[in-house]
Amino acid sequence: MKKVLSFVLICCMAFGLAACGAEEKEDALVCTMEQSGMTFTMRMDAKGDKITNVEQETVVSTEGFTEDQIAQLQTATEDAAAAYEEVEGTEYSTEEGDGEIREVISIPVEDEDVLKAVIDKGLLPVDGENVTELSLEQTRESLEASGWTIEE
Repeated sequence: MKKVLSFVLICCMAFGLAACGAEEKEDALVCTMEQSGMTFTMRMDAKGDKITNVEQETVVSTEGFTEDQIAQLQTATEDAAAAYEEVEGTEYSTEEGDGEIREVISIPVEDEDVLKAVIDKGLLPVDGENVTELSLEQTRESLEASGWTIEE
């Protein structure tokens, strides 16, 4: 009887510890890239290896831009805002000031419908078909191979 009770208690502790390990971790992966006067920062939250939310911030320095170039950039952000607005659950915002335009995109990829919609619209580049979740480790490897700097 003691052995059975001990076994049950050990199993309960093991399941309890496993459940604790699957808690959501904010900023589980933070990556940056600078390219052509733009700075990209991507933050991903995760439960275990499953990414639950992706937030990307892009800062574009407009110093030296002509009025036409700034207008083109504003049109591009308006187009992006309209595309993200079509996907329920995503958030998109822009801010202008101090010689820069800042864009912030938040995508709750834990929701399979949202994930499918942003992939189908080409708003989130993902390899493979019928993707139902994003792997934190595979995403880390892919971004690092693409030249992103991984913040530790």
